[in-house]
Formats: sequence, C-alpha cells, structure tokens
Amino acid sequence: MSYDIIVLMIILGIDPGTATVGVGVIECDGEKVIPLHFGWIKTPKEDSAGKRLAQIHREMRTLIRKHQPDVMAIERLFFFANHKTAMAVSESIGVIKLAAENEKVPTVSLAPLEVKSAVAGNGRADKEAVKKAVRQILKVRSPKNKKTHFDDLCDALAVAICYAKKNLLPKDDSLRYNISKLKSKGKSQKRGYSRKNRSERSKGL
Repeated sequence: MSYDIIVLMIILGIDPGTATVGVGVIECDGEKVIPLHFGWIKTPKEDSAGKRLAQIHREMRTLIRKHQPDVMAIERLFFFANHKTAMAVSESIGVIKLAAENEKVPTVSLAPLEVKSAVAGNGRADKEAVKKAVRQILKVRSPKNKKTHFDDLCDALAVAICYAKKNLLPKDDSLRYNISKLKSKGKSQKRGYSRKNRSERSKGL
C-alpha cells in the first residue's frame, strides 16, 4: 500500500532576555500550525549575571531535549538606546545559541519587523496586536495571574509562527520545500528530516 507522506516539523521560538526568556514550541505539517508547549525561563534578579546565564543555558538544553525541535528560531536583537540592556540580552542570546549548538539544533535569527509583519500583518504592530494575532492563530490563553510573562511567551510563539510562514506554509498554493505525496487511500506521518539535512536546510534560509 502506498501512502501520502506528511512531513512534520517542530519549531522552537525564542524571545530572548535575561530576567525572562519566552519560549514557544509549535508543530507545522505544511498546512497548519499547532502549539505543543509555551512558557518561559525566569531567573532570580538577586543572582549574579553569570548564574542567570548558566540557568538559561541549562534550562534551554533541558527544553530542547524534551521537545526535540528541528530548528530554533530566535528574535534578532533590535538596537537598544540602553547599551547595558543590549549587552545583557546579547549574552542571553549567546548562551541560548550555545545550548542549541550543544544539542545539534540549527538556529535561525528573525528580525522583529519581519516577525510582526508575518504574524500581525504589520511590521510596526505593537505588543497587543501581536498577542491578539498569536491568540487567534494558536488559540492560546494567558496562564492565571501571569499576564506579564504571557507577553514574553506570545513573542516567542510569534517568532516560531513567522518561521513557519516564511519557510513551510503555502505561498501561492505551493510549499517552499518538496514533499513527495503518493496518491492512495491511507496516510502516514513522518517527522522532519535527518539532522544533517535539517542543518543544511537551515543554512540555506
């Protein structure tokens, strides 16, 4: 018996920070996206910068091992007037990317403007517009009494959605990557690509 092969891809979206790192994991089958996990990594403000970065790295590796993403999409650092803040976020991005490299997961950086444009339809959309769009697309709701951190995880989910829209979802009724579809009565689902192929594909984006 022959089958339609549906390739599933798991995308880990990251909204980088030091006090809080937003994380969102979605699955895309080339036609739709569904949420698998969303939350955040929160570091104690009384800890030293080194301890906070070590915590982010440790928890990020744990998250990657649990969800086995095919790619990590991380929001690119936007220019900050506050150089101290920019440096702290840059350090966080560094340990997050190191965690991905340790776990052999390719990373892709996406600019805030393209994330907002892809998700909310406007590159200058504010946080409320992005949050509303994420809610509509993924049907997610804020955890009780966690509205502040919900902004962070929505930003992370938005990054993951942006990656899916740019690279996996249909454009002009076609997909950017090729999937062999064999006509039959049945269907089978196959997860992602080999690590080597995923890495090569990521480098080409």
